[in-house]
Amino acid sequence: MSTGTAPRAHAPAPPGTGPAGPHHPADLAMAVRVPPAPELVRPAHVGGAVAFADLVRSGALVRVRGDVAVRPTTPLTPAVRAASLAHLVPERTVVGGLSAAWVHGGTPAPSTVEVIHPLGVHRPPPLPGRAPRQSALLRTEVALLGGVLVTTVERTALDLACLHDPRASGPVLVALVARCGLDLDAVRDALDLRSRRTGAPRARRVLDALAGRLRAAPAGGEPGPRLP
Repeated sequence: MSTGTAPRAHAPAPPGTGPAGPHHPADLAMAVRVPPAPELVRPAHVGGAVAFADLVRSGALVRVRGDVAVRPTTPLTPAVRAASLAHLVPERTVVGGLSAAWVHGGTPAPSTVEVIHPLGVHRPPPLPGRAPRQSALLRTEVALLGGVLVTTVERTALDLACLHDPRASGPVLVALVARCGLDLDAVRDALDLRSRRTGAPRARRVLDALAGRLRAAPAGGEPGPRLP
């Protein structure tokens, strides 16, 4: 009769823990490193312009502007809108005007992106879809959104009132009040510090008319802005 001890049974090793690495298909799949999906989706991410257009048309993607979209679960925040302009905004330049209003408040996106180059910064080279202009900017008049510099809501409103036709800027200013809490008194104070600025008299008339309209409206009765 044998006096040896019977060998002890061992429990099978969990999948993927053996010396040869994972063997089960599920373990193999889990071992593959997949790069994170981009927040902003462009035609190159989905196989080209035709596929991109089909995905937007079907609702699988939501267009931000042009050939930039996001998934339906991604909120269209100011940071997302600003990031969609990054390829048009060189370093040290700032999105301004109607483009900045779109970033902040989701107002209609202009076909051309207005880019401000502050004093001492080279004018950006010509590029389709970009309209550069030079202007002095205070540090407090610029915000960083989505990795892109954008004029603040108040500075944006000041530029709109000074430089744009009131028929175009008026509805956008109303939208900035309603959607972004634009402080018209702060805009007027900023204008008073720049009494010689181009368009200052017109801007005062625009701001005064808008302030009077808002004061005359009953609480909660101001109609939404009529935007094209």
